[in-house]
Amino acid sequence: MSALALVRKTVFVLVALAAVLTPVGSVVAAGPAVKSQPGYYRMMLGDFEVTALSDGTVDLQIAQILTNTTPARVARALARQYMQDPVETSVNAYLINTGSKLVMVDAGSGSLFGPTLGKLVANLRAAGYQPEQVDEIYITHMHCGSRGRSGRGRQGGLSERDRAR
Repeated sequence: MSALALVRKTVFVLVALAAVLTPVGSVVAAGPAVKSQPGYYRMMLGDFEVTALSDGTVDLQIAQILTNTTPARVARALARQYMQDPVETSVNAYLINTGSKLVMVDAGSGSLFGPTLGKLVANLRAAGYQPEQVDEIYITHMHCGSRGRSGRGRQGGLSERDRAR
């Protein structure tokens, strides 16, 4: 999947969630005023406040991930963008404040892919929220990089245990 397709998919998911989660009443969930800091970025999407939360970065071997191509073609395509394999890739989750509840989209990777990840809970707190304030977690796709610690025995992402504290 190209970077543009990934961005389009993310925007589509956020817009779809905004449509589904539109509150009937005007109840206000906690909403910190600081727009952004390292580790998170906050923006308004209609009446919803969306906070992008960094879990960190991971180096991905693109030539091993992409199919229907060759390592040489991947290397040439990366070189045209002044990049090389491996490619540093951001892992993010999103917190949507609907006004009546806080919805987390994905749960971070934790330390499952190494020491450069696992910063989601710290960045959630830096953005002014506590894990136990999250009302719902939506998973957009299934692999350990999006589920993080949403299941049992995971390391470093947002877990049910974090939400219960």
